[in-house]
Amino acid sequence: MTLRSSLRRCSWSMEVSQRSDMASVTQRSKTDKQDLRRQVTQKIESAGIKQVRIVTVDMNGVPRAKMLTADRFLGHTVDHGHAWALPLVAVDIWQNLPDRTGFGEEIGFGNGLLIPDLSSFRQLPWEPETAHVFCDLVDRDHKPVPTPRQVLARVLERATALGYEPVFGSECEFYIFRPVDESKPSNPGFAPLQGMQVWFTDQGLGQMHPLLDQIRRHLVALEVPVYEIFNEHGGGQYELNLSPATGLAAIDAVCLMKIAVKEICYRNGLRATFLGKITNDPEFPVSGYHLHQSLRDRRGNDVMTDPSGSLGLSDIGRHYVAGVLEHAAGMTAIAAPTVTAYKRFTPGTWAPTRVSWGFDNRTAMLRVVPGTEGLHIENRLASAEANPYLLAAAMTAAGLDGIERKVEPGEPGSGNLLEDAKYPLLPTTMIDAVEAFAKDEMLTAALGKEFVHIYAALLRYVWKRFLSYVTDWEIQEYRDLL
Repeated sequence: MTLRSSLRRCSWSMEVSQRSDMASVTQRSKTDKQDLRRQVTQKIESAGIKQVRIVTVDMNGVPRAKMLTADRFLGHTVDHGHAWALPLVAVDIWQNLPDRTGFGEEIGFGNGLLIPDLSSFRQLPWEPETAHVFCDLVDRDHKPVPTPRQVLARVLERATALGYEPVFGSECEFYIFRPVDESKPSNPGFAPLQGMQVWFTDQGLGQMHPLLDQIRRHLVALEVPVYEIFNEHGGGQYELNLSPATGLAAIDAVCLMKIAVKEICYRNGLRATFLGKITNDPEFPVSGYHLHQSLRDRRGNDVMTDPSGSLGLSDIGRHYVAGVLEHAAGMTAIAAPTVTAYKRFTPGTWAPTRVSWGFDNRTAMLRVVPGTEGLHIENRLASAEANPYLLAAAMTAAGLDGIERKVEPGEPGSGNLLEDAKYPLLPTTMIDAVEAFAKDEMLTAALGKEFVHIYAALLRYVWKRFLSYVTDWEIQEYRDLL
């Protein structure tokens, strides 16, 4: 998260993206599936698609995939699924599998099945003979496995049962850089595209127009509702924003956007990273993932806004804010899923350090954002690498809990809330966050006990790996004089 003009206001149109709402594949009616199958078959035949990537996003936010021939996809996978190694549910980013997750030796390291959600089928515009489809995972008995996408589907079902439809909008910050020869010790591992800070400059956009326009065109072709791209505070740092949309569709779009940005940059001899902090150099600020949310009722009406309420919030909006604040400590394990993410919570970054909220205040964890068609809530907690499905699930679950229990958030803060001691501090290390997460009974119930067990085990394992590693800082600090 980096500094932005205090004059800039994020408008929030309730005319959400018209992309179809991607309900979990296990919930679709037989008629819906037949219609989708016909549409996909026609697309494959008319577009000359030769292969299909079947994709699931793992706990770390990493897309994992297999490529199938189009014939195999249509002739078998659409109806019967495709074999997938169940241990991949619980691995860390480098495929290390923690003990006792329930997906290792306990099941003989066996397979489940990826079931494609045909509503997410897209032709890749930079690789036109290839299509991409998100999948849900089931075990040998065809029971759903708690992948991040299915965890979000579970929470969205709960929202529907309570009469609400969550609306999500996303701000995604990232760096584009040139790869360098990392075998040279003097190299930091990357060369920024723009060495100076080019925050909001027209020149900065103009210099990178061919690449940024290529990204925009491909995202539009993928039906990703991108509406804005601009230079952020660091050299080579950009922000890409997606229009509000509902359900799984909104978050599928974020994951597809990340895939597209990384692949398009790679094809141009560049690299892109959504890591929250990429270097110790203060000239390269941190990157965040700001998730915006509002709620609608069954008739499509905004239920968070009340012009007569405090700050324009309705009772529902106020209770929602309170619920998210109450579960912020546990949610941090999802919003900051790497050791590096906690380096982002430092002064001068505008990343929140305390459990706070305020009106149009970017030093707050939760920012009540004014708009032309109602208010919405911006959650500024997450680092750029946060898993979008899990963040949306945790935020929605916490907000719904606040609504159900009619929790009050206290008075909103003003001024610099990063240093206001009346607000409790957020966890400052991964292990503190994961222990708060594991102890949060509401998050466990809402996200699923099995998921919480796997996710907590995974983060504890990563933390132990980190503690056993001797860092460059330690060597430079101690070796020569001790």
